[in-house]
Amino acid sequence: MKLIDSLNTPVTRERYALVGISLMLLKYAIDVLVAWVFFDKFWSPRKYIIWPDGDTVTLFTLGPEERIFGLTMLALSIPFIIIGTVMTFRRLVSAELPRALVVLFFVPILNLFLIGLLCLLPAKVVSTIEQSNTLETPTPKLVTPTWGIIFRSTVVSCMITVPLAFFGANILQNYGFGLFIGLPFAHGFFSVLSFGWHNPQPFKSCIRVGFYSSVLAFLLLFFLAIEGAICLIMFIPLGLVLSLLGCVLGYLVQRRPSAQTAFPLLLLLQVPGLPLLMGMEQILQDASPIREVISVIEINAPPEKVWSQVIAFPPIPEANRHWMFLTGIAYPIRAEIEGKGVGAVRNCIFSTGPFVEPITRWDEPNRLSFNVASQPCPMKEWSPYNIHPPHLDHHLISKKGEFRLIRLEGNRTRLEGSTWYSNNMWPNGYWGIWSDAILHGIHLRVLDHIRMEAEKL
Repeated sequence: MKLIDSLNTPVTRERYALVGISLMLLKYAIDVLVAWVFFDKFWSPRKYIIWPDGDTVTLFTLGPEERIFGLTMLALSIPFIIIGTVMTFRRLVSAELPRALVVLFFVPILNLFLIGLLCLLPAKVVSTIEQSNTLETPTPKLVTPTWGIIFRSTVVSCMITVPLAFFGANILQNYGFGLFIGLPFAHGFFSVLSFGWHNPQPFKSCIRVGFYSSVLAFLLLFFLAIEGAICLIMFIPLGLVLSLLGCVLGYLVQRRPSAQTAFPLLLLLQVPGLPLLMGMEQILQDASPIREVISVIEINAPPEKVWSQVIAFPPIPEANRHWMFLTGIAYPIRAEIEGKGVGAVRNCIFSTGPFVEPITRWDEPNRLSFNVASQPCPMKEWSPYNIHPPHLDHHLISKKGEFRLIRLEGNRTRLEGSTWYSNNMWPNGYWGIWSDAILHGIHLRVLDHIRMEAEKL
């Protein structure tokens, strides 16, 4: 009972901020010291967002050394996690926000918004009339969400978030958590906050405003030549979910009349908070994990016949082009070889240019391995303008590739194609779904063509 009573004890925003900053500095100092002294590692603040990489699902998939290191850092975090969770819960009580919002304390980037929000929101002022329960709380005045009000709210939010999207993508050239998680969440939050600036609004109207605002933001990013249609479409599932979460939090804040005096301060969560977050990501950015995509096909021909098509193949008919490549994504056309054996250079010609692939292993007719010395743009953006976003140059990078030919019974061959690459867009797990699917489609276009050519011989 004492524990429950302590959880329901309000805490002021000043105390919450002071305790939070003190614990954050202490935690980072301990982590840096332990990582350096006991494990000879450098501990970056970015590790608090994603560690050790974008693909490791559980700690126990790591090697023995990294596992011990991870368990040590986790053990050091437990007291701070408990204190932070309790303080956040108590602050939510003080601000009269739903206690369930404490789950955002465990979500990277979104926890920064929650902490910043709780540092700025005042405690709800309870009047003497409310304390004595002699009168009912007056019902907040609701304003019908006319198109004028909706337009004002959407424009205000877009005037902030669209320039920030341009700043992060084109100036910093950083496609990280700040851009893809922080910005859509903040967009939904501030569109609803603007909508309820003077009068608290109902939930359905807030969600409607957030949706319209998100649609307008996507249209502006497209027609202002900041981004192409295909990349925006890929981002829609993640962006809409995060924007909706921001709308829900904005609704919970704007329905409290006592919080309206803090609305100007809440803008500090976004300006300059988001540019600062993007800049810190750019400075502290770690190398992206290497991903591998494997595709397999079986061919009714022996490895000796398949090998000649693997090292070089004639042009692939345009009629065989998958619908995915009609969107502007680069697709393979033909392959040429200069020389023979290790040191030869294979050129795989794509619709946007050649992949130059020096051969590193020539095991005829079993295995062909190569590095990628240079590569063309991964796609041509769908846009009414001739745009070239930075992510087309340095964010999807092929490292190496390999063909493996496995002899099967009946003069047949199992052909496996692999590509190792890095994707410098975060969250890596989300964008990896798209890039893995694209590479798999490229593999199948090549493997299927090799199959048809080999079976003709």
